[in-house]
Amino acid sequence: MTRRAFIRPISSRRSTGIRIIKCFMLMIAATLLLAFGCSKDEHLPAPAPAKPSPGGSSGPGGMSGEGGEGGEGGMGAIPQPGSGGTLPAGQPAGGTQRVSEDPQTPPVLAEMSGVFYEVYEIAKKPYTGKVVEYHATNVEKSEKVYKDGRLEQFTEWHENAQKSREVIYAADGKITTEKRWNEKGEEINSNKAKARGMQWTFGVTGNKMSIEQYRGLAGDLVRRGFGPPDEENGGVWVYRNMKVLSGTQQMSTVRFTVSGGRVVSVGVEP
Repeated sequence: MTRRAFIRPISSRRSTGIRIIKCFMLMIAATLLLAFGCSKDEHLPAPAPAKPSPGGSSGPGGMSGEGGEGGEGGMGAIPQPGSGGTLPAGQPAGGTQRVSEDPQTPPVLAEMSGVFYEVYEIAKKPYTGKVVEYHATNVEKSEKVYKDGRLEQFTEWHENAQKSREVIYAADGKITTEKRWNEKGEEINSNKAKARGMQWTFGVTGNKMSIEQYRGLAGDLVRRGFGPPDEENGGVWVYRNMKVLSGTQQMSTVRFTVSGGRVVSVGVEP
């Protein structure tokens, strides 16, 4: 059998070579484009840093410089409650306003567990709720009840948990009713105890309004004139919210020391 050689046509070989050359050229073009793009990015200028807001200040609580917040004109541009103004741009979300950071204004502090912290924001809406304080013995000392930002009721307790004072306020802030109790729970009726509302003196000899004239008198006369004491500590009867002028200083606390049913000494304190 005669062997025949297989020969590819010349036209087919030419087309294959052209395709190879085209692929090679495309690879070179892609390489050049990639290199040109990287070189162009390397020479791009860096983005300019963000400008701080005029009057802004850095600090905790999301101030300008931490979170990028800060109103025009600094903290003084913030409207105060009741001004009817709107919050400037840059104020935090959640219905709050910035507390003034004017260096001439003392900081607003809040106490938590005996440690004071500076307050940076105040609520936009008036406060509704209670503010409670405690004695060192963890007994409730006082309670203030607010509604729409106005004080409605103020209550105080002695350290033995007996209520000592209760005040109800009107919408204009004036006292409508006020009651007091001593540590035994006895109500101190200021209407009956007229001596509590009088202006007394101390250290003035011969003055008929001298509180010292009770020295040597029976303790019952003290209770009859001043009512039950605010506090009894052994034989010492303490009356607060009094008006006693000692020299040029106005005193508010009187201590009667009673022994054997009679007043043996009278002292006053601011």
